[in-house]
Amino acid sequence: MKKWFKHPLAYVAIILAMVCGLIFVLAAVPGFNKLPSGTQNLRVVVLDQDQSSVSKNIATHLENKLPFKMVTATSFANAKRQLNTRQAALIIQIDKGFYQRVTRGQAPKLTYTVNQSNGLLQNMVTKNVTTQVTTQVASQLTTAKVTQMLAQSAGEALMQKQQAVAKQQVKQQLQAALAKSPQLAQQPAQLKKLQQQAIARVKHQQQQRLMPQVKKQAAATAATLTGQVATTTTKLHALPTNYQYQFAPMFLNLGAYLGIMLMSLVLTLMFMSARHVIGKWSALLAVQLNGFIGVLVAPLVTLGTLRCLISFSSSAFWQLFGVQVLFGLAVFEFTLAIAFLCGGLPSMILQLPLLVSQVVASGAIIPRPALNGFYRWLSTHTPMSQGVYSTFNALYGGANSGYTSALWWLISLSLLAVILIGWLGYRSTKTNPLSRLVPFTAGN
Repeated sequence: MKKWFKHPLAYVAIILAMVCGLIFVLAAVPGFNKLPSGTQNLRVVVLDQDQSSVSKNIATHLENKLPFKMVTATSFANAKRQLNTRQAALIIQIDKGFYQRVTRGQAPKLTYTVNQSNGLLQNMVTKNVTTQVTTQVASQLTTAKVTQMLAQSAGEALMQKQQAVAKQQVKQQLQAALAKSPQLAQQPAQLKKLQQQAIARVKHQQQQRLMPQVKKQAAATAATLTGQVATTTTKLHALPTNYQYQFAPMFLNLGAYLGIMLMSLVLTLMFMSARHVIGKWSALLAVQLNGFIGVLVAPLVTLGTLRCLISFSSSAFWQLFGVQVLFGLAVFEFTLAIAFLCGGLPSMILQLPLLVSQVVASGAIIPRPALNGFYRWLSTHTPMSQGVYSTFNALYGGANSGYTSALWWLISLSLLAVILIGWLGYRSTKTNPLSRLVPFTAGN
């Protein structure tokens, strides 16, 4: 027993347990420090298609009261593009005819358009926002400001109906004035002034006479709107209610990343030994070919298994295959560059926290806008987020938004880094303990 605890590996095992736990805490927990306040960075598009005084007031109220980045759009096509590219989380559409339905005492209509091809938290937040908006609009319709708008509108409508009567009254007053002073007919300026005075007097009289009716009509209309808002939710890209579908993109890419990272470590160890036998550049070419084969074969197995668990079409399968191959190449070159830089196994000190941080920043749970600055930067400059969003697109729909080009850039830059590190960092002709971990002889 004493001999056991004299062996250094006994303490290395304990240190590994502590280090792994520490890595996960330090790499994952800070990613949630902007929640729940970080969700306020989500963009919500308000599209006012009615353009009436009431609808404009509602739109302004929503922009001022809701804790999100409220933006306006000029057309539904523009708003839909923002939603499809994940620049916006929700479209709130004030439908045409909103004002007319308000004045008729009918429930006005709102249309919500959501893109469910997103992470869990974003879908939960957008669902909650639609409830908040409906409540806000229902309460706003009965405020004094809206009642005043309705009164003004009702007054204008009644005045229009009374125009014929008003014209007749003005005519009668002018005739009476001319009867008293016939000379006014020869004085156009005085006659015009008299006409303006008659119009103002008649208008004032009508307002005084109609005001009680206007107020009563506006108040009655506003009262009928309490809690009565008709809503419709349109899903741009619908997601099945089963949570297997929601989490499939994250676990598919997490599994692929972890497997390819381990493959790159093994191939690095082989390279470190094989370069002394077959030459550095031949060994590096072998590593690349071996990695490419692994990246091609692994998705066939994982996607085949995934299709047994959730339902998606053959076209989606092959689209996913293309996404996974591109993602796999990016991960392989990315993790291989780090492994080459750190000499194989020691790179796990960087690789593990980087993996955990990317899971947080992937967008599968927390949307990009809700992350803090570091994790948002990590999300756009590492493979996981690009792979997760591309998988969402392949399975459920969505615009590319640069995910593919980002992966190609990662592949190119990482491959260049591998070549430079191999050229500059592996010049020694003597073997070392790390290069002997995976023996490679000419007989192999």
